[in-house]
Amino acid sequence: MNYDQHFIQERLDQLAAQCLSDNIEGGKIIFLSDAEDNSMELASWRFENQDKIRGLLKGEFRVYLLELVDKLMIDRAKNNQPNSRQCVVYVDGNRLELKWVTREEAEALR
Repeated sequence: MNYDQHFIQERLDQLAAQCLSDNIEGGKIIFLSDAEDNSMELASWRFENQDKIRGLLKGEFRVYLLELVDKLMIDRAKNNQPNSRQCVVYVDGNRLELKWVTREEAEALR
C-alpha cells in the first residue's frame, strides 16, 4: 500500500463512484487506533442527517471504507508517517476526502 495522498484520493474517488450518490448529505467519519499494530479500532460516523446514512452503514460502502482506512493506517505507521493513528474522511455528496489529523483534533470531532 502506498501512503501518497494522490494514491489515497484515487482510491477514495473509486470508492465514491462505486458506492455513493449525490443525495448523501455532508458528514465525516472519524477513525482512531490505539492498537499495537496500528489497525483501526474505532469509527465514529457524524452526518448532518443521521437517517440518510443508514444505508451507508449497512452497505458495501462501510465495509470497503473500513478496510481501506485500516490498511492505510497500518501502512502509514510502518512508514513512520505522522498522525498514523487517526484520520477523518469527509463526505460531501459523492465526494470523499481523507485528512490525517492529530489525536486532539480527532477527539474534538467525536
